[in-house]
Amino acid sequence: MKKYYSIIIPVKNQENKIFYNLKKLVKILKTFKCIQKWELILIDDGSTDNTIKEIIKFKNKLTNIKLLKNKINKGKGYSIKKGLRLISAKSDKVVLIDSDIPYFKFLKNFFNSLSINSLVIINRKDKKSKLIIKDKSLYIFYRIFVGHFLNLIFRIIGLTNLKDTQAGLKGFDSSFKKIFKKVKTNGFLFDLEFLLILNKKKIYPKFIACNYSVSKKSSIGFNFFIYLRILSDLFTIVYNHIRKKYD
Repeated sequence: MKKYYSIIIPVKNQENKIFYNLKKLVKILKTFKCIQKWELILIDDGSTDNTIKEIIKFKNKLTNIKLLKNKINKGKGYSIKKGLRLISAKSDKVVLIDSDIPYFKFLKNFFNSLSINSLVIINRKDKKSKLIIKDKSLYIFYRIFVGHFLNLIFRIIGLTNLKDTQAGLKGFDSSFKKIFKKVKTNGFLFDLEFLLILNKKKIYPKFIACNYSVSKKSSIGFNFFIYLRILSDLFTIVYNHIRKKYD
């Protein structure tokens, strides 16, 4: 059955790639038979380069694109919650995707699965998934270690049994947007909190395996303040979890 999809993309400092990525995404969306109609909702999260100009240049070519802008960086979660307020009343499904538009080769499988499931997420830890290391630099291995370590922490303290909560592609029924009122974090752990709330409601994801690589450009690098924000968000989630505010 064909569905109406609202695709939300938070963007920050992607002036060199965002026009190309959006063009490629739109081209492939037009080939999916499960899509009746779609809209793109782009949120510029305080970019300091020419990202917004590139988005406007692309937006002028289509009518089904909505654009929002945060004056300063507010975080992925904040931007997505802002974008959710703009989805069409006719929307059946919501897709959250990172601005580098990861997993292009798996989008068809993802959208087809989402058309018949309430919650679909990319799972990089699936047995059929494969990590492709294109660059053997210290930074790439550091990123891999951080990802594994954070997920291990999530599972040790009992927040989730999922081995991958942070992959940049998720989709769900548009009716789930009301659940976001319980999501208190605005940054990197926004995904974890959202999935935790759904789990409490006994809503479990359909997983999609994928091949993936680690980007050299990421908001999670050697920035000490990023980790302080992650710890702050983690404390908020654990506190709310203990107080059973997600039940």
